[in-house]
Amino acid sequence: MLKRIQKKRNPGGDSVIIMSLAVQRMVFVHCSLFNLNRIFTRSIMSSLVVFFSILHGCTVFQGPPPTPLPPPSNFSDEEVTNYAQTVLKIEDQRQIAYKEIEAIMDTQPPEIACDQPESIKKLPDEAQEIAVEFCNQSKKIAEDSGLSSDEFNAITENAQKDAVFKKRIQNAMIRIRRP
Repeated sequence: MLKRIQKKRNPGGDSVIIMSLAVQRMVFVHCSLFNLNRIFTRSIMSSLVVFFSILHGCTVFQGPPPTPLPPPSNFSDEEVTNYAQTVLKIEDQRQIAYKEIEAIMDTQPPEIACDQPESIKKLPDEAQEIAVEFCNQSKKIAEDSGLSSDEFNAITENAQKDAVFKKRIQNAMIRIRRP
């Protein structure tokens, strides 16, 4: 095969390699077979990956049991409605305070949480006063509706853990807002 490849000098002085037609065909066939072999190997590997992925999903040995559902929330419809009214009143106050803080800062305020004093301390002095006033109003609104801070927080935590209970509260809010 190497005998068929010849080296000739070009009139410009550069060396040129000339391959006979038979050698060119062998190189082409060899490269084509190499590509087919590579494609075949890749498809086999892909098939094996899919097969083992499916097999892994169908194992006889089971992993840890699924996370148990949270216990059902045992709050009466009256408590849910009262909580929903309280949240809506607090939300109205929150929107007012947010707009006032936004006007002071000329930008979107950071997240503020009444139970996290460090979130309030990040605000300018005037905005801190508004945030503290909002937090005090929120507590008063909850107490005026007959909910202690602990009761309000317990209902909030249950709503975060239980999607069905959260939906009950949302439905109560919709009924309250309906004209």
